[in-house]
Amino acid sequence: MNIEIINKLDEIIGLIKSDKDYIRMNQLNNIIMSNKQLIEKINILKTLNTYDEKYLEMKKEIIDNPEFKEYKELEKDYYFFIKEINSRLNTLKETSACK
Repeated sequence: MNIEIINKLDEIIGLIKSDKDYIRMNQLNNIIMSNKQLIEKINILKTLNTYDEKYLEMKKEIIDNPEFKEYKELEKDYYFFIKEINSRLNTLKETSACK
């Protein structure tokens, strides 16, 4: 890859890592990961049938957690942002590796 592109990518990564939303997302991730009850519910949820009533109840409990809800919103925003960056990078390359 061209050295200019690599330098710009490094610059973009630095800007992202210093962004207040990115920092907040990492803080929320730490809060969520240290919440033993929430992690236990997530682990149980993974084992349940998605059509089971207990699955729906537990999923609602998890989603109602304010930190989890805020984290998922930020994660969604960053997903589309990164997808756009990858799309633009693919136009600069002959073969597309980033999807």
